[in-house]
Amino acid sequence: MVNPLNKYFRKPAISISLPTQGEFYAPGALTFDNDKELNVFPMTARDEMMMNSPDALMNSSATIDVIKSCVPGIRDPWSMPVIDLDTVLLGVRIASLGESMDISVIVPKVEETISYTVDLRVMMDQIDRSQFNPYVVLEPTLTVKVKPMSYRQLTNLQLRTYEQQRMITQVAQGKMSASEKNKEFNEIFNRMTNLTLDNMKEAVLEINADGDVITENTYISEFVDNMQAEMASKIRTHIDSQNSLGKIKPITVQVPEDMVKKGAPTTFGSPLSLDNSNFFVRKS
Repeated sequence: MVNPLNKYFRKPAISISLPTQGEFYAPGALTFDNDKELNVFPMTARDEMMMNSPDALMNSSATIDVIKSCVPGIRDPWSMPVIDLDTVLLGVRIASLGESMDISVIVPKVEETISYTVDLRVMMDQIDRSQFNPYVVLEPTLTVKVKPMSYRQLTNLQLRTYEQQRMITQVAQGKMSASEKNKEFNEIFNRMTNLTLDNMKEAVLEINADGDVITENTYISEFVDNMQAEMASKIRTHIDSQNSLGKIKPITVQVPEDMVKKGAPTTFGSPLSLDNSNFFVRKS
């Protein structure tokens, strides 16, 4: 029997197109609703409570559950390329709370607060949707093919980086000798170096060397461990620049004339934070 209240259930509010156009997803992780677009549903009461809970600030699983709920076409959000993340979260915010968002920022140099309203639809239209370039040419006969970072990789990287930064603070404030501190700092530095190299290895899909295509993970890992620093820098710079595609552009804030007279700049750039603590908060 069909629930007589079914007509009151939430329905798709908007549809979005992904910057990646569906590339780089694991098989079966993504199903488009129509012509390379995904339907986005408003959040349920449960979704809102999950996103606004204190645990959501440190727990990406809440974001994963909300994406599954509101964008069911993304069947495995963990495998979603980070290039698509801002578009998806903007879509959920617009579908649930509307296109406008009130923001308060501190004006540089005068340290005073101003408030303004942004149109999130405009911000979504301004997202860089350039095609991801997977190729890094290191030498005429040596080309590395990379993939964008997934949301799971990003989450793990952030958690592991936070843990190492926390340990740096603990060592700096700890009661131990200078030599003991140096030993601890060296160990932390080694772990952070390994973290960087591990992420680079995970990003590499294949290497074309002298016409041979190498996909064996062991060979790729050995190459990353033994290549010269200049090559590593080139690969890392390329990966970082390509992973930044799809990001929301900073908002250009116009400063009131009275603040400009006090020494504030006429305009300044302000990033739009997708922090669960404010981005998904409903007005009271």
